[in-house]
Amino acid sequence: MTGFLSDLVQYQGFFQMIAVLGIGGTFQIGFQISTITYMSRHVKAFINETWLERYGYPIHQDNLLFLWSITVSIFGIGGLLGSSGSRYLTVKYGKKKCLLCNNLLMIVAASIMGCSKIAQSFEMILIGRFMCGISAGLCAPLHHQYIGEISPRKLRGFANSTSSFFWSLGKAIGQISGQRELLGSQSLWPMLMASCGLPAVVQLVTLPFFPESPPYLLMHKGDQEGFKKAIRQLWGEGHHQAETDDIMKEKATMKNTKILSVLELMKERAFRWQLYMIVILTATVQLCGINAIYFYTFEVLQAAGFDERMVSYMTLSVGLSELLASVVCSSIIERLGRKVLLRGGYLIMGSLLAGITVTLSLQDFYFWMPYCSLCLIILFTVVFGVGPAGATVSIRAEIFKLSCRPPAFVIGAVLNWMGVFVIGTTFPFIVVQFQGLFQMIFVLGIGGSFPYGFHISVINYPSVHIRKFINETWIERHGSPLHPETVMLLWSFIVSVYGIGGLLGSLCCGYLTTKYRKKKCQMCTNLIMLVAALFMAFSKTAKSFEMILFGRFLYGIGTGFSLNIHPQYVGEISPKKLRGFTNSTVAVFLTLGKLTGQVIGLREILGSEALWPWLLASSGLSALVQLVALPFFPDSPSYLLIQKGNEEACRKAIRKLWGEGDHQAEIDDIMKEKAAMTSTKTLRVLEVIKARSLRWQLYILVTVMTTLQLCGINAIYFYSFEVFHTAKFEEYLIPYVSLGVGLCECLSSILCSTLIERFGRKVLLWGGYMLMCSVLALLTMTLSLQHQFFWMNYFSVILIFLFVIFYGIGPSGATISIMVEIFSQSFRPSAFLIVGCINWMGLFVLGMIFPLIVDNLGPFCFLIFLGILALSAIFIYLYLPETKGKSIMEIKAEFNKLNFGKKETSVTENNFPKEQLFCTRL
Repeated sequence: MTGFLSDLVQYQGFFQMIAVLGIGGTFQIGFQISTITYMSRHVKAFINETWLERYGYPIHQDNLLFLWSITVSIFGIGGLLGSSGSRYLTVKYGKKKCLLCNNLLMIVAASIMGCSKIAQSFEMILIGRFMCGISAGLCAPLHHQYIGEISPRKLRGFANSTSSFFWSLGKAIGQISGQRELLGSQSLWPMLMASCGLPAVVQLVTLPFFPESPPYLLMHKGDQEGFKKAIRQLWGEGHHQAETDDIMKEKATMKNTKILSVLELMKERAFRWQLYMIVILTATVQLCGINAIYFYTFEVLQAAGFDERMVSYMTLSVGLSELLASVVCSSIIERLGRKVLLRGGYLIMGSLLAGITVTLSLQDFYFWMPYCSLCLIILFTVVFGVGPAGATVSIRAEIFKLSCRPPAFVIGAVLNWMGVFVIGTTFPFIVVQFQGLFQMIFVLGIGGSFPYGFHISVINYPSVHIRKFINETWIERHGSPLHPETVMLLWSFIVSVYGIGGLLGSLCCGYLTTKYRKKKCQMCTNLIMLVAALFMAFSKTAKSFEMILFGRFLYGIGTGFSLNIHPQYVGEISPKKLRGFTNSTVAVFLTLGKLTGQVIGLREILGSEALWPWLLASSGLSALVQLVALPFFPDSPSYLLIQKGNEEACRKAIRKLWGEGDHQAEIDDIMKEKAAMTSTKTLRVLEVIKARSLRWQLYILVTVMTTLQLCGINAIYFYSFEVFHTAKFEEYLIPYVSLGVGLCECLSSILCSTLIERFGRKVLLWGGYMLMCSVLALLTMTLSLQHQFFWMNYFSVILIFLFVIFYGIGPSGATISIMVEIFSQSFRPSAFLIVGCINWMGLFVLGMIFPLIVDNLGPFCFLIFLGILALSAIFIYLYLPETKGKSIMEIKAEFNKLNFGKKETSVTENNFPKEQLFCTRL
């Protein structure tokens, strides 16, 4: 205790500066994140009232929700912009001056938001939130760097962890201020928005009395006297020679005092593992579940029977728990170390999340389950605050030296704000009503299209190790090495047997899903995938390359099934207004699988010679997750009502997936689809091909599926390595830049899922095809001229990224949605069998002939894909009806005009009375 008090006296300037930096630093981010929730009802009412006053009619609910989601997420866009510019500004003007100017920006933003209601302008809220985001984006990396640089070695962990304390304090103050008895009322919400200006004023007034960081003064300004004065002001009088020597050594080891740029840091091999750490830690903080925990707190408390007026106050307990936990973290971080807090925190949080999942699933069955959920939620928050919240910031500050710290924090901040933007954009749409639907989308995706994408990308990484293993095994068995051509033949068979298994799985899928239903088939598929994973995992131990062959074959059968079942299942469980979004998640999980395979396939993770069997076996984990979770979800409502005729089960499934509410229009659509079917029997493939009423649907299906295979995306991935190599990227960097291409595809497919219901499927398809066509034309030109003009290579790199983005936003997601929507329940299994055959045969044929095309045509091979894209764009523009917002029967009526012509269409439509009464008992 005596030592603590003496430190408090000696380092009083240091502790005072921690408070000043925190109150205008991460405090602001925590405050902004928590207060926006309390204003949602009032801001939406204000937008509606303003719209009504301007235009004389109320705004549509979908547009209102869209404006609100932009209000929430524009904070993330501003943060991304601010953090991107933080490196340049700190290098040019210093951290202290940047923070002072940043406070002025926050005060202006607060003034704009405070006056928005008086000015009757919701646009002022948008501008204010954007400016707040820029300010928060600047202050977060500045705060983290500044606090790390002013602290002595023995207090560095404590100092770094205070940034998480101020983050939690900002959340708690926001929750308290947001109560309706304080500033969360209908009349005072503008003042709640504007209150973020107060901490900015405090920092603006007090910060000029404190110095710049000592390392900055000595290493970049060369100010020896200013350095000593800053040390004395912050750390008091005493012997600080050890810290001074550390700073002098760091200066001596630096080649120069120039701050590296982001690209220079990424190219620097000496910091490769530090960058891995910062990416993993930042992503984990964003995706550890803390946001979901805050979301579920309200629901759990209501389910536990607490009065609605008490729920908001009890939610404060979660925020205060995190605040107290961050204080504990500050006090123990120097005793236990950063690694223990991170590793232990992640493991305990993982266990608690498993418990929360179980208690939330069972809270409707046992009255005491919500109380267990609440205890686990508070425990999760405490463990997050004690472990990852504080230790993450400390690690990020300590693993980089001064010249690398600004660009490193830019990378971390960009990842952080991208996460905030994605969560802010999608979170308002993931309301309690559809929580069951979104949970099921995740469960279907993780065991559906995810493994397909994973196996496509992951097999390239262990190729050298597997060929070596085949040769070594053969020598051990027969005493002589295999001929290189035989090794290559066995390797190519390992790669292609996956496609043979996929084709077999697709062919059997239609019959089995009709006989045993999709849910049961998908669970059996998971068992096949788990068996395949075991074969892969123990192949090296058993010294049997035949186990790899058999495992790949089983993986192919499994993905052949799941890739067929997933789009149908996810399309049948979604309401009409979310059908495009849910269908496009198939592409999201596919690209996520590709990206995951690229990440864990790196030699630093599981792509090494020792760990490659576990790399190939790792997809068994996603199968296990789905096998455990899927039994808690129902069969699709349309299957239960049309195929099984079970109205009660259909009603129960709708309640579980879509929540309580009026879903009669959706039920009527299912009933009309059932009435329009001549029987509930599922048609065979030959019957579907012969049916005249499905002629144009099949034309569209074959066109979009063939175009997806022949659009050039595989050629782009093939050429990316060559282009990056020619663009003078270092050899070891190329896999990581290629990883960036995969990340672009993943993010653009997520963007597609948010745009598809606004722009429709048709526009995304033909527009995407045309944009991709233009990019391929330019890419052919730049690749042809790359040896004549050195700068052409950089254009090629940009065009590759653009092509992947257009592919992800357009055809990647919209194709799946179209395939699901243009066929009714009885035709869908056979249609997807045709899709599966085209896909797997295309994969096999492309694998065989693509290398020959590249060898003979070089970059001009893109002209083939360009022609296919152009023809497909014209065909889709002319003949595909827009399916957005239409029921299956309305889409069928559109196609009947193409299949039968106008005269025969009327006859066909008259077979079904326009008005029918159905007794649904729903």
